Amino acid sequence: MPEIDAESLVDQLALIGLISRDQLREARADAEDGSPEAVVRSCLRKGWITSWQVDRLKRGDAGNFFFGPYRALFHLAEGTFARVYRGERSDTGQPVAIKVLRGRFASDPAAVASFHKEAEAGMKLRHDNIVRILDFGRRDDKHFMAMEYVEGMNLREFLRLRQRLRGDEALPLMIGLAEGLQYSHEHGVAHRDLKATNILIANSGAAKLVDFGLANIEADGQGMKSQRTVDYSALERSCGSPKGDLRSDVFFLGCVFYNMLTGQVPLEDSESKDPLKKMLKRSFGGIRPISEHPYAPDPKLARIVEKMMKMDLKARYQSMAEVVADLETYRDGRFGAAAESGSDGELAIDPELGSAIFRNPFLSNDPDAPPPAPEPPDAAADDALGLDLATFETRPDDPTDLASILGLPADEVAEAPAPPVEPAPEAGEVGAIARTTLLCVEAQAEIQDALRKNLAKKGYRVLLIADAERAAERFRDGPTDLVLFDLDGLGPDALRYLADMRAKAEEDAIPFRVLVILGPRQGDLREKLPPAEGLAVLSKPVKLKDVQEALISLLPPA
Repeated sequence: MPEIDAESLVDQLALIGLISRDQLREARADAEDGSPEAVVRSCLRKGWITSWQVDRLKRGDAGNFFFGPYRALFHLAEGTFARVYRGERSDTGQPVAIKVLRGRFASDPAAVASFHKEAEAGMKLRHDNIVRILDFGRRDDKHFMAMEYVEGMNLREFLRLRQRLRGDEALPLMIGLAEGLQYSHEHGVAHRDLKATNILIANSGAAKLVDFGLANIEADGQGMKSQRTVDYSALERSCGSPKGDLRSDVFFLGCVFYNMLTGQVPLEDSESKDPLKKMLKRSFGGIRPISEHPYAPDPKLARIVEKMMKMDLKARYQSMAEVVADLETYRDGRFGAAAESGSDGELAIDPELGSAIFRNPFLSNDPDAPPPAPEPPDAAADDALGLDLATFETRPDDPTDLASILGLPADEVAEAPAPPVEPAPEAGEVGAIARTTLLCVEAQAEIQDALRKNLAKKGYRVLLIADAERAAERFRDGPTDLVLFDLDGLGPDALRYLADMRAKAEEDAIPFRVLVILGPRQGDLREKLPPAEGLAVLSKPVKLKDVQEALISLLPPA
């Protein structure tokens, strides 16, 4: 279908209700040359519409923005049965995630009933470690539910960055997930689809369960089932347990913990898209015990995970309450004397840095804290990216190091010196956490890790976002002190999001300080960069030392 012209697009903005008539008049008055394209740019700058909405309208799709009182702003994710959008409540602006049943299931009464059953069950669950269902309904032939919007990433994405977690880092997440699942079981709701992509890691450091119940959807006569429902069925058939056994959730949460602690999934074919292969597998009993893994956690913690994953039903934990009790006993014995505690004895949560023993992956670790104890090397894991993601140290003997990432000879990469380690604060003393906040817009994971490590060492509080559109949205929610924008991994189309950040800074009357990194063939983009009070431009190949010095010249870390 050919794209519609800009004038028709502008007419549709008000016609379908994405902007009001008053906003349209204001945008026309604000447009520099009065052209339809300038009107669209004005609406984007003011945050009234999003580029995703514009792209959909250009393609002639004007019917998938509104779901009851909610409107979709961005596409977030999709699965077999549903798509998920970031949205907001139209009358209040409350941020939400909108889950919409795919069209091919909308005419299936069983699928629709299961979708609504999931929503009804979810609305009864109110727990800090469960994503809340706020509302559900139907608009025309679209069935939707509005959910709590969690700023963060799912566990699979998180582990791609961190590779694995030490026991002290993972424990608060493990306890939170176990408590959330205990709560849902006590309210008669099994999950039946536990996996890394159904666990969200919020910016606050909390882990949240999502997607209860949709795994049970079956299309009549077609044998359509969730891939993970196949896993549950295969496990229960192997163990001789009834379908819907709550102890199956215990087993698969143990698999999640195994993945968090080792960086490896215990079931090699759990990600397979071949249902027959998954149904026929008999690998549950052959899982390598976590205590025998090169990254085995503390033996007491390993025993808890192994008991969760017992094939003998009588030997497995009989309830999530038992799992929670043992995890809390382990925590109190292992960390009770040293961990920071709140008034109720739970591990304290810092809204900026996450829990006392978990550092938010979206922010840098405290640069003044001593580094974690080194773990034994895992060549197979590290060679995937050429970086040791556990410590964010570049491996000098690996050809896929920072030099090759930035397009430099190896001898030209300057490593930032490690900061001096300050003495730990006395009990009750609170260390300063106010630091210069740096938003890094970087699409390449390898460079993300290098920037995080080196710029955190320099003292910046680092916020990393791979998608330019989401970065611009984040900047609008709360401008940062400094921006690093790598156009090489994003392409010239990302310039509009850089311009949006600049416009937001102008609206708020604050300085816009940005370092733009251009690729080797992007020199012509230099003239297209938006003006800024503080603008530095580097072209690859570039030394890391030059990046650091350019940022410090714009704004040194506080």
